[in-house]
Amino acid sequence: MDKKEIVDNMSKGVGKFAAEASVVVDDITPLLDLSAYPEEEQKLLYECNRRIEEANNKYRVARFREDMFAKGLKAGMFVCTFDRNEKLLSFEFNDETRKMLGYDGLEDLPNEFDSWVKTLVPAERDDIVKLFWDSVKMHRELPDITHATYRMQKKDGSIIWVTGAGRFIRRPEDGSLEIYMGCYRDITAEIEREEHVKIIEAIGKVFNFSLFIDVKDLSYRMISTNEYVEAVPKDPDAFQFLKNNVDSSVAGSFRKNLYDWLNLDTILAAVEEFGSSSLEFYSEGANRWFNGVFMVGDRNEDGSIAHLVYGCMDTTDAKLQNLAQQKMISEFEAEIYIDSLSKIRNRRFLDEKLIFEPCHAVVMADIDLFKQVNDTAGHQSGDEAIQKVAELLAKSVRKDDVVIRYGGDEFMMVFFDITKEHLEHKLAKLRSAVKEITLDDKPEVRLTMSFGGAFGTELVSNLIGTADKALYESKKVRDTYTVIEI
Repeated sequence: MDKKEIVDNMSKGVGKFAAEASVVVDDITPLLDLSAYPEEEQKLLYECNRRIEEANNKYRVARFREDMFAKGLKAGMFVCTFDRNEKLLSFEFNDETRKMLGYDGLEDLPNEFDSWVKTLVPAERDDIVKLFWDSVKMHRELPDITHATYRMQKKDGSIIWVTGAGRFIRRPEDGSLEIYMGCYRDITAEIEREEHVKIIEAIGKVFNFSLFIDVKDLSYRMISTNEYVEAVPKDPDAFQFLKNNVDSSVAGSFRKNLYDWLNLDTILAAVEEFGSSSLEFYSEGANRWFNGVFMVGDRNEDGSIAHLVYGCMDTTDAKLQNLAQQKMISEFEAEIYIDSLSKIRNRRFLDEKLIFEPCHAVVMADIDLFKQVNDTAGHQSGDEAIQKVAELLAKSVRKDDVVIRYGGDEFMMVFFDITKEHLEHKLAKLRSAVKEITLDDKPEVRLTMSFGGAFGTELVSNLIGTADKALYESKKVRDTYTVIEI
């Protein structure tokens, strides 16, 4: 794919993309030609070159930052530097970024790549991070500057829209990526209706069918349509029109769920909390799978939602491909990431897949006086205890959360979306439920467990130590739980 095709494809997505000429920085100190010096002096000269390049790098960062500010982008900024193998060397925020996102200084939001990841909206985080690294990989095919609009999450949990520019700065001699610099500003309060409509029209291009819906009276404007929608009786009420579409082409087994879903109050609440609300269904008319999704169109001055966007996307090919991939992944993971005794995830899964994921809580737990169970009832009963505890813990979490056999009789639970109150309630129920476990050949043996929880929006790796401390406190008493909030 050539540069023009890449830029054309980018311009069809949400946001604005454009190319600009880079500033020319030609007054930097040249490196020494090692081949022109005796071999015994080259080691020293190599170190000189390293220091020269480091100084040049700092100078270029300063000049490019100055250039971007000169273009009016005097707002939030981050700067990444890369080595000659295009691996990330450093990541830096400016003070405007921290103020924009509600953080207080360097200690509150450190100069780390993971800090930037933390500021992204959780539901969109994986896609944006992937886009960042994909862009780094293919930067030579991209324009020097790209413009984008997306969402970020402030320290207090509120969501803002930002718009800005990212600039690739490449080494003149070999074209390798030296610096990636991003500028953005908060446009949540100032973006106008016309700008939203432009974005919505861009969104409409990726949907088979989409509407721009006025929340006040449910009138709507059609953004995109298809032959099946055109055959459906029109109605001035957007939700009734969507129900007409359901009646016309959706498979009968999906209709009740869609009718229940098409409720304005429910949709608004879901969009406010999660950013969107979606439901998958099968169309008998088209013999295809589709995903319907509601998202914010724009807001009133008081922050309430003024318009919703509804879009319907064909997911058939992706669904079939995903099913095939999931089958391969599940077979692979069953072999290397599942504990053979407990049938839940093992420590290797934590170390290779989970350790640097953001979450809301980590819980460490173990069976009280487990050695006595082995000594009095035998190791076979000890294995049965581990199996039944693992089954209980696995059934107590949502499918997106993870239960791991950490080692021996110790377990870990990772929660990706939970409140502190809900976490404490869940641990209290688990504490009681463990006592109901009976061992087949040793019904007189009763089990209890101690739990230690760390609550806070953090990477899994950053919560494990706190969860261990909480478990240590619980083990002083046994058969209880302790939660420490970060």
